[in-house]
Amino acid sequence: MTRERPKLGWGDLRGARVGVWGFGREGEANLRKLRSLGVEPVLVDDSPTAGEAGDEHVLATADGGLDALLRCEVVVKTPGISSYSPQADRLRQAGVVLAGGLGLWLQEADRERVVCVTGTKGKSTTSSILGHLLTGLGYRAMVGGNIGAAPYDPALAGDCDYWVIEVSSYQATDLASSPPVTAVTSLHPDHLPWHGGVEQYYRDKLSACSQPGAELTVANGDSELIRARAGLLAPRVEWVLETDEASATWLDPLGLPGRHNRRNALIARRVLRALGVEGADDDEALCAAAAG
Repeated sequence: MTRERPKLGWGDLRGARVGVWGFGREGEANLRKLRSLGVEPVLVDDSPTAGEAGDEHVLATADGGLDALLRCEVVVKTPGISSYSPQADRLRQAGVVLAGGLGLWLQEADRERVVCVTGTKGKSTTSSILGHLLTGLGYRAMVGGNIGAAPYDPALAGDCDYWVIEVSSYQATDLASSPPVTAVTSLHPDHLPWHGGVEQYYRDKLSACSQPGAELTVANGDSELIRARAGLLAPRVEWVLETDEASATWLDPLGLPGRHNRRNALIARRVLRALGVEGADDDEALCAAAAG
């Protein structure tokens, strides 16, 4: 099942009737971003919690909230709300554009300086390793997305040299573009009720690697599930095995246990090379960056 992905950026929402659907941590970041653009959105949550939203007035989806969203032009939903839900279908049928904050940001970002990391397991570790190595090599790096911070949140304003974005399967369905370099760490059945089935989950998860702009995916070559779905990745794929660089010691200071984490670190290095990061080919420099 495929749905058109809106090619909108945050800047396109100026002057529009906008709803924020889902008012947790990411919903609050969405609200701050919209207000920085001069947009005052309607706020809706499936289960508003008293006190959680502070002074904000949040409608319950089932108690007037969905009707309010139907009057919007664009609804920015939180990733936890399924793109395949009956309410989401009803909004689309009414001509409302459904978008996600990460997808809106990526449309406007300098994608040459962004890497998206996805995978059922290992994406947080690999994203953290990437951010740690970039910082150790002297770069300003933000690690965000599913791992925590929203890269578009005005509360976190500041320029970076690189953005390392962990992408969940939920967030992947909101992306209408990919950066040139992406990574995928593993693939196993997960989140099936949200996606509606295992193959749809695989397609949604890997779609973060194959939207317009994608050039290279650095992928776990030990995963038969990923290898069997190489056609869902970027036009070029570099496979990384846990036995690669058998004599390498630069990753020892990371102190990560397990062969799977060794592969995650090797994926991180291959990503740095693909980004053209100075020091990525220097074992001594990487060892110093890995320390701490």
